[in-house]
Amino acid sequence: MGSECKVHQLHAAGDSDGGGPGAVAPFVAKTFHMVSDPSTNAVVRWGDAGNTFLVLDPAAFSDFLLPSYFKHRNFASFVRQLNTYGFRKVDPDRWEFAHESFLRGQAQLLPRIVRKKKKASGRELCEEGEEVRGTIEAVQRLRDEQRGMEEELQAMDQRLRTAESRPGQMMAFLSKLADDPGVVLRAMLAKKEELSAAGNDGPDPCKRRRIGADGGRDIFTELDLDPWRVFERK
Repeated sequence: MGSECKVHQLHAAGDSDGGGPGAVAPFVAKTFHMVSDPSTNAVVRWGDAGNTFLVLDPAAFSDFLLPSYFKHRNFASFVRQLNTYGFRKVDPDRWEFAHESFLRGQAQLLPRIVRKKKKASGRELCEEGEEVRGTIEAVQRLRDEQRGMEEELQAMDQRLRTAESRPGQMMAFLSKLADDPGVVLRAMLAKKEELSAAGNDGPDPCKRRRIGADGGRDIFTELDLDPWRVFERK
């Protein structure tokens, strides 16, 4: 808490004197406050040693934290700003950044973090461009993976709903069948008439295999019948 108060004091001093000695750049102050906020630890937090910070969920970071602190949703722009202030990416496999003066609980060091003065060489600009492109591609992959997971969950939910409804449908059908045992035979004969009218006599319904005789196919599958339409023939 004390370090956050110190950040606000240094930031206020920078606002009042136009960025003189002891001032903290607004970008640096906001980043320090964001990383230090324990309520956002699931998205961004300090590293275990307190000398780095990690963005654990770039998608949520872009969608929620960046608009709150920086009024935009561009993760690549945030990384570019970090580079401008001398931060470096310390782990190629995750979004972990470090600066020698960006340390947990050490807000008094923040005035040392200043924007780079020298003009970047062509090679540096090329490397920065490649890193930004890599950042954009990584975020897009994460979004695509998240979208794919959401679609898969929706499909699973639909399959579960369908599976849950089948026992009830079967019980209702069996109840109707008990009330009218002759309905299946009438349906078979009606199907036979339909096939004959279409010029395809088809196999004799009396020679059909019994329900389940072929390892799971029922009589309605054999006859290409909708069991619910069977009762419309009464």
